[in-house]
Amino acid sequence: MTYCRCTECDKKKGECKCERPSFMEFLDKKDHIEIESKSKQKEVIKVKGWIGTCYVESVVVDGKPCFLCNYNNKIHLASTIPYEGIIYKPIEPEECGYFPYRFSKSEIELLTNNPEEITKEKLLDKLREKTDFYVDIFEIGKNLVTGDLLLSYCQEWIDTLHFPFIVGETESGKSTILYLFKWLGYRTLLGEGIPFANLYRFLGKDEEATGTICEDEAQDLYKNYDKIKLYKSSYARGSLQPRIVGSDNNLHQVFFKTFCLKLFAGEKIPEDKGFKERLAIVHMTEGIPKGNIKRLTDEEKTSLQSLRNQLLFWKVLNINSGIDRHESGLQKRDQELWEDFLSVVSGTKYFERGRQVADYFILQRHQVIWNSIESKLLKLIIDKLDENCSIILQSFWEWLTTEGQQDELTGYKEKESYYLYDFGRKITRNSISKTFEEKFQAKKVISCINNEGRKQQVTQYIFDKEICQKLATKYNVKVPLDSILLRGGSGLSGRLADDVDHLDHYTGETNEL
Repeated sequence: MTYCRCTECDKKKGECKCERPSFMEFLDKKDHIEIESKSKQKEVIKVKGWIGTCYVESVVVDGKPCFLCNYNNKIHLASTIPYEGIIYKPIEPEECGYFPYRFSKSEIELLTNNPEEITKEKLLDKLREKTDFYVDIFEIGKNLVTGDLLLSYCQEWIDTLHFPFIVGETESGKSTILYLFKWLGYRTLLGEGIPFANLYRFLGKDEEATGTICEDEAQDLYKNYDKIKLYKSSYARGSLQPRIVGSDNNLHQVFFKTFCLKLFAGEKIPEDKGFKERLAIVHMTEGIPKGNIKRLTDEEKTSLQSLRNQLLFWKVLNINSGIDRHESGLQKRDQELWEDFLSVVSGTKYFERGRQVADYFILQRHQVIWNSIESKLLKLIIDKLDENCSIILQSFWEWLTTEGQQDELTGYKEKESYYLYDFGRKITRNSISKTFEEKFQAKKVISCINNEGRKQQVTQYIFDKEICQKLATKYNVKVPLDSILLRGGSGLSGRLADDVDHLDHYTGETNEL
């Protein structure tokens, strides 16, 4: 049973009969809910998520931990919730690792009775106002931050997302964006070099998207293989990270749910191509924002906390309806990174700005691919293919590393390595071979020739025309009209046809040569 606080209704036990929206709260369970004694029930901490058909978020109301609940599309409060032999309890404020959501009952009642004041567009207006005040950044960047702040509260309704990476020199203001998320983002954990134990405890095994992770000073993230592996795999719903836990006598495997929004800041981008594929890279220079997010007045703190509460309440209020899906027309990785972002801002005046954000970062990602070593190498291969659509490895290597022979991958040779001027690293004959086979799907053929009475082994790579044409599209490489790729026939006479299909879903993810 529930207890109605509407002034039009009497205060007897029973259902609310008034027509206006009402604020309801579960009273002491001993008066209204028949449960087994606590000694027979297991107690479980629940940060957020579903308990049966009731959606809950752990909050603090008038100084006491409780659940903000949506049950049958009505807002309730509950100190604990018994369900199927388990007593669910909200997380304690000191265990959060982020600012707990603190409400008063009067604030919840006001929000409940005035849902029209917390629409998606009005929330975006307020988020943009705060972004303008605390962050000095170019327009596209502001629109990204505004949209992603709201997106952090929409993670129940999306499937894939991008990771903003704020890059700049010291005192460029890059960490101000992370601090803005600390104050306004959904359950934001902010830190430098966050230990694995803290990450897994924060992510948990119970629910996906338990919050938002912001990691500062992330320029050397690629050196931590396990952490960057966790981050790379966690941009899509359903991502799991297995871990062995327990003592020697009781080891067992558990699966942590790693999907959630993540933001990073650092002085440079980590050197991991798979990780880069998930990023929206925001370059910052030193600016002069109107306010300092790290030195807030009491009035500013109150304003930020109020907006943060409105965002959480909006999420709980709309948990069953969610957001409308926007069909973007994007494909492959572009769709994965940006379609849900566009869904978040769709139906508001911010949609066109969101589209500009998506276009900007999609072009940014493709330019990285187009200017990669693989792109330059593919152009050289197309130029050097013979009539059989093949290349002799040794001849290609000697031509590539001879000074002045080509303009795409300039560098200098030292022993068996070739150091590239524009990329700051080296390639070798072996790394070239792996690229031919693994990325360009060329077939390796080894034969022997008679060279002045001596048998000599020759390594040759035969390329498939159709695959090369698809790769040329991916890497934005122009195929000359007189190229062997545009003539009749196929370099492998269709023998690699079974390997072509998966290129329709090629993501552009590449590894180092």
